[in-house]
Amino acid sequence: MLISSTVIGFILFINNVRFVVCQGTNFNCAVKPTQADTTDRLQRLRAHLKSNNLSAYVIFSEDEHQSEYVQLYDERRAWITGFLGSAGTAVVTLDSAALWTDGRYWTQAEDELDCRNWYLMRQGREGVPSLSNWLSSQVNSTPPYNHVGVAAQFVSSDWWQAVNNILNGKNASLVEVRELIDLIWSSPERPLAVANPINIHEFKYTGISWEDKVKAIAERLKVKHANAYVVTALDEVAWLFSLRGSDIPYNPFFKAYAIVNADQTTQLWLNRSQLTSAASNQLSKVNIHPYGSFLSDLNQLANQNDISQIWISSSASQAIFNRIPKEKLLIASSPVELTKALKNPIEEKGMRDCGIRDGVARVRHLTWLENQLNNNIIVNETKSAEQLELFQSEEALFQMLSFDSISAFGANAAIIHYSPKAQTAATITKNGLYLLDAGAQYLDCTTDVTRTHVFGTATEEQKNAYTLVLQGSIDLADAVFPYGTYGRSLDILTRQSLYRNSMDYNHGTGHGIGHFLSVHEGPSFISMGYSSSDIPLTDGMVFSDEPGFYLPGNFGIRLETDIVVKNYTLPNNYVNSATQFLHFEILTMVPFERNLIICKMLTEAQKDWLNWYHREVKSKLESTKRLNQDELRYLAEKTQEIKC
Repeated sequence: MLISSTVIGFILFINNVRFVVCQGTNFNCAVKPTQADTTDRLQRLRAHLKSNNLSAYVIFSEDEHQSEYVQLYDERRAWITGFLGSAGTAVVTLDSAALWTDGRYWTQAEDELDCRNWYLMRQGREGVPSLSNWLSSQVNSTPPYNHVGVAAQFVSSDWWQAVNNILNGKNASLVEVRELIDLIWSSPERPLAVANPINIHEFKYTGISWEDKVKAIAERLKVKHANAYVVTALDEVAWLFSLRGSDIPYNPFFKAYAIVNADQTTQLWLNRSQLTSAASNQLSKVNIHPYGSFLSDLNQLANQNDISQIWISSSASQAIFNRIPKEKLLIASSPVELTKALKNPIEEKGMRDCGIRDGVARVRHLTWLENQLNNNIIVNETKSAEQLELFQSEEALFQMLSFDSISAFGANAAIIHYSPKAQTAATITKNGLYLLDAGAQYLDCTTDVTRTHVFGTATEEQKNAYTLVLQGSIDLADAVFPYGTYGRSLDILTRQSLYRNSMDYNHGTGHGIGHFLSVHEGPSFISMGYSSSDIPLTDGMVFSDEPGFYLPGNFGIRLETDIVVKNYTLPNNYVNSATQFLHFEILTMVPFERNLIICKMLTEAQKDWLNWYHREVKSKLESTKRLNQDELRYLAEKTQEIKC
């Protein structure tokens, strides 16, 4: 059934500016088996809009903690739209519905979004209005219907303030309401909330006691003259108390809030029944409260006369913001995020050690895959990813994957956040490039590694693109820079070779990586753009180094290596004896694809680095005694010296 084959959008005039809102040029709404029919869901939701005198309602992808990944129970935006991508925001009005998502997910949204009822707003594309502008054009400005409902616990105070300011210009405003999706989505259709055991993360992995972590945060509170800091991010709670769980996909987290006081006392809101006996014993000094009482308890605490200032992060939810008197609010970057980003020596050692174990799993997997193809055994994208997970699970301290593996062959690799499905997965052959972006959670680290491979003969175009991406990866990994440098200043290093060939990639170059925590960690990053929470690169921070190139409909290339910032001592310091320099050291031990490298394109410095790196990979992986003869053969072939 083909719907709206000729009408692909509509035109809005907002403040006399013309916006073309469409699913995209040449996009037709063809109902597919992958699209859920959301008609009934929207009808039930709109009934609640009317009963609450709302012009519109906004649904977010995140949970109460603004988490990147959420458990199935919390996938409200996915359920109401049918779009399963991890990033996107939905707006439902009394007569329309629209989803905003960025370029990583446009193709997926075309396949999954219920286009019978939803407009796909390609966020960032010229002519497509922002969510706030579109919302202001749709809202009723006549009381009492001039309100847009938001479940404030699911959105940051930054977002709330920015959108509310725009709506105020149309005599409308955001209002906090209860989560309306919860009124229409229930069991048995809705998955149950997950509440798995919470375990301690042992000192031999953390390198610091949780009490010392609290002490460090309390010292920062005193500097800010704050009474308390409200910990809302799940990775921060887990790190602070040296605890780990498994309630959130790909993340060792559990749902909880915490408050650290300047006197080093702490309070924790969670489901106490989830605590193991060891975890309960570890928290004997902590005041524990039921998870569901947090907002009311916070409001009561904030209104005490002896509390003068409460510190919250700008990423904290508007619900938290609403429960603290404005005169008592201190909004600043999270002291927990800043502290945990700097890995201590024990954490660093763990990340180096498990980088080697993860490299063993990758070489075993690549040897297996090469043999399967040489023996004409059919392997598709999902089977390959599953086999890598098996090899990773056989390595010591493995816990889970750190994200849904991007196993992409041929044209699929040009989709940056491609996620293979068993029923549609492409077969991997010798006639194309294979991109594998995968990571794992181990008790002593989190990994995130991408390599692009060829098992047959590559074209010159593919080799040229691969070598340009490799040059950028090497140039960043080999950089030396002074203390005080921001990641955004280094981004150009990975792109300059591509730029000279009128090529680029549409994603950041590097993100922070946690220690058995989140695969994406703040506050710093290596990417163009500015963030008020960004801080200079500092000894102990761990990042990805992941340039790429994507030719839609043909192939995609990405090379991602985990790196750690370390102090660098020069033989002669001609700048200033007090100037500290930094560089990167390599954590990932997986060879690059030598069959895709055009040697003559590399500079001598790049060639020297590459040969040094391959010697390191070969030496470290061989020393584990974990590889069989065939796997050692593969390793030796891929790490041969590059000569030209």
